[in-house]
Amino acid sequence: MNQLMACEKQRPLQQFRKILLAGLLIASIPAHAQEKSGWIDLEKQDSAALFGEKCGMCHKAGGMGTTILSRRLQGEQALLENRLDLKAEYITAVVRGGFGVMYPISRGEVSDEQLVKIQQHLVKE
Repeated sequence: MNQLMACEKQRPLQQFRKILLAGLLIASIPAHAQEKSGWIDLEKQDSAALFGEKCGMCHKAGGMGTTILSRRLQGEQALLENRLDLKAEYITAVVRGGFGVMYPISRGEVSDEQLVKIQQHLVKE
């Protein structure tokens, strides 16, 4: 009987330990995921790195955007980073409204602050 009572007293403590352990494991997931994925605070990122993160998949060498632009533009001008004629207003219009096969990019995907940094990277005045 004493053993049964001792087990009953330990159950809440064991349950508490399990819950505490589960909570600690869950709390550690975001930090671990950030570390493994190379997570970067985009608000603090420089303009070139931000362009690479948000636009590079399509607009770096070999990207679909670069490939499509190469049909209309001469040589290296298909790479947005090499363009000399880009204006901030044009970039905003294309990013927010889309162009051709490029879909509009929402403020949830690229904030206005991030878009300004990307413009700073691309506009060469």
